[in-house]
Amino acid sequence: MSLPVPYYDRDGITIYHGDCLDLCSELPQANLLIADPPFFMPAQHYAARSEWARAWGDTAILARWWSGTLDLLVRRLADSGSVFVFCDDESYPVFYPPLYIRFSALSALVWTKGRIGMGSPWRHSFEFILHARTANSKWRGSAGESDVLNFSPVAVADRDHPVSKPRPLLSKLIAVSTDAGDLILDPFMGGGSTLDAARDLGRRAIGIEIEERYCEIAAKRLAQGVLPFKES
Repeated sequence: MSLPVPYYDRDGITIYHGDCLDLCSELPQANLLIADPPFFMPAQHYAARSEWARAWGDTAILARWWSGTLDLLVRRLADSGSVFVFCDDESYPVFYPPLYIRFSALSALVWTKGRIGMGSPWRHSFEFILHARTANSKWRGSAGESDVLNFSPVAVADRDHPVSKPRPLLSKLIAVSTDAGDLILDPFMGGGSTLDAARDLGRRAIGIEIEERYCEIAAKRLAQGVLPFKES
């Protein structure tokens, strides 16, 4: 299939409304993939089976989906490209192996948010970010970057998507792994924070989002120009 008419297309930033699995085979090669995929852990269709024993096999649906999705996305990645994948303490064992077998180097970064969130008895204050790369992947950071990233989350009142990521964090990931003019691909775009950060740094970006309401939100934000980030 050919790409649909973009939902938004201006100054090197493009939004497509649709499923990344349907569209990615037609996309140009990207220099960086930033993905915040859904963490449906465990498989929801077991939720109604109150007597069904908890088993790691419950993650099979997510694992199969992620492996197939990654196959398609990696084909759109330039030889010098790399991948950042957001995940949490339960889902990272599912996301890690498919990246491990496809790339020669894989790091688990810790994004610490500086405050506690939901959870019991241990309340969450961090997320993992998996960074997959090859020997040819670009690196524009220093020789001694910490694998613990300290960035405040987006305040709930300022979020335009349930899992909005702070623009300074995304800017950091983009800056250490791309050059000006490079193309960033975000296949699960949400409210468009990755596209905002890419534009601020002089990169091009393509975002794909399956829910049209978030395409509309992102397009409106981008049309308004560079917006100041609200520290939470």
